[in-house]
Parts: sequence; structure tokens; C-alpha cells
Amino acid sequence: MAQATLTTVGSDLLTAGMPGQIADLETAQVITRQNSQSTAIDFGVAAVWDTGDADNTCRVQNSSADFILGITVREPLFAASADGLTTVNYAQYKAVPILTDGRIFVQAAEATRAQDEVISITGGGAGNSSAGALGAIVGGATSSTRLLVPGSVWLTTTVSGGIGVVQIKTVGNVRTTT
Repeated sequence: MAQATLTTVGSDLLTAGMPGQIADLETAQVITRQNSQSTAIDFGVAAVWDTGDADNTCRVQNSSADFILGITVREPLFAASADGLTTVNYAQYKAVPILTDGRIFVQAAEATRAQDEVISITGGGAGNSSAGALGAIVGGATSSTRLLVPGSVWLTTTVSGGIGVVQIKTVGNVRTTT
């Protein structure tokens, strides 16, 4: 019987994952908040602090005064669904895991370049229309609908709608208003 080697079994490169999936085997820091509003939160998008009910809640981005908590994580151990059938996201009152430190796969709302700063787009973009979908500074300047995601950069050059990797490192609370 032949002995397995890395040349025949695989390599250290991970294939592109699903939006919201942790991207590597390094330790990641994830916090959990509850979705306080009726708008469901998708996987791999920015989640913001719910200013109306600050205690352990979050919501989708809808204002230039939002505080970004991090990027939503796909949780494989429980089903999160707004309709209980096929739509997979975090509905109102569901626990939302949010990455604050680590690398994560996301679906790009617009074309990005490696090492670009990450932008959260209120209404999404052509490649990902979910609220809080992620784009890059190359797609446009920060504004009332395009908030900088503090401490985050794209690690991949990604086409609009493609799956790329974002690295985020959050230190304390950061205000993202323009």
C-alpha cells in the first residue's frame, strides 16, 4: 500500500468557501448578538450595533451613523431561516454570530482588489444585493451609504459576485460615521 503524501492528497491552499464561512484554520474571535429588527441578516455581510436597544443586539446597516460590529458568520450547527424553508439567514430575534477577528469568505458586492479597505454598502451592490454587503474603497469613496468596516482588508482580488476573503481585526468600539 502506498503512503499518502501532500503531493497526492492535497495542499495547504483552501478552496473558496461559502459566504460567511471562516476562511482558514487560525483562531477566530466571534461574538453573538440578537437580530432586533424584522429585516433578516444574510451571511458574510456587515452587522451593526442596534442603537435603539444596545444590549447584545444587532441589525442590518441602514444609516450613516451606524457602528459596525463585524461580519456575520455562517453557523453550520443550527438552521437559521426567515421562512423556515429554504431562505437561509438570521431572522428577527435569532442569535447572529459575528466575526470580529479573523478571515472570512464573503460574496463581493462589487469588484475588489487585494489589500483594499472593506466598505459596507447599505443597499448592497450588483454582485450581492444584501443590505450590508461588502465592497471596496476602489468601488467608491465612503459616504452615507458606504461605510468603512474598521480594521478590515480584502485579501483577494475578487470580481463582483465572486467569493473572496476578508480579514478583520477589531480593537474596541470604532465609530464609522463620515
